[in-house]
Amino acid sequence: MLLNSRISPAIATCCRALAGHAHWQNVAKIKGANDAKKSKLLTMWIPKLRTAAKLDSDVERNKPLKKLVEQAKKEGVSQTAIKNAITAWENQDFKEHQYGIQGREGFIALIDCATSSIKKTENDIQTLLRRHNFKYASVGFMFTKIKDIECQLPENISEDEIEELALQCGTEEYHVDPESNRITFTIDAEDEKELTNEVKECKLDILSNSGRYVPNEMTSISDSETKRRVGMFMKSLEGMSEVEDVHHNVENMDEIMAAS
Repeated sequence: MLLNSRISPAIATCCRALAGHAHWQNVAKIKGANDAKKSKLLTMWIPKLRTAAKLDSDVERNKPLKKLVEQAKKEGVSQTAIKNAITAWENQDFKEHQYGIQGREGFIALIDCATSSIKKTENDIQTLLRRHNFKYASVGFMFTKIKDIECQLPENISEDEIEELALQCGTEEYHVDPESNRITFTIDAEDEKELTNEVKECKLDILSNSGRYVPNEMTSISDSETKRRVGMFMKSLEGMSEVEDVHHNVENMDEIMAAS
């Protein structure tokens, strides 16, 4: 006896429905993955672009900014996102703010943020602090502010001339990038005005002027639970586009982040 090869209309409809459901599930998964990739891309590039544009948002005039814009475009950051990042400082409500935090095993950090909604950013960080049992704290006195001032060097300058130039500018701490022919002076923040005056007298163009905070004392975290909490907290901060930089005192942070 031959079996009826015809498929019931009801079964066919059910199969089509299931096939359609599976199709949209796949679409949703792909869209979710793409959205996550896009979000990660933005949180990586927006703070960099915003910081580079702080002194000068003119892309043609600000060479370091121009280089970053080109790199961001290659990575797939949209023109709109780039424009919003480099023009952020034109918004009067857009301001910088710094938060001090304290955790277990001597962990302290300073979080530099740039935002048009300080209250929202504050609440977002507070949520993370509660989750990991950390707290806001006045820890600024436990860090020293350092300035890195990058300048363009003249063509064909010798090593001896660079050393003499650094001494003229009042510092022995500097780094030279031979590829870009740039020099970066590292000084205490309190000496910034004096150095910038010396740099101008030496007829050097200042390309960037950035600050960072160096802890007066370092600590190493050994407790596994504290490592886990610190790693998760730092990863969460990386996902916030308002966060410009995080300065901390943890000696083995690379190890902690690699394990997170």
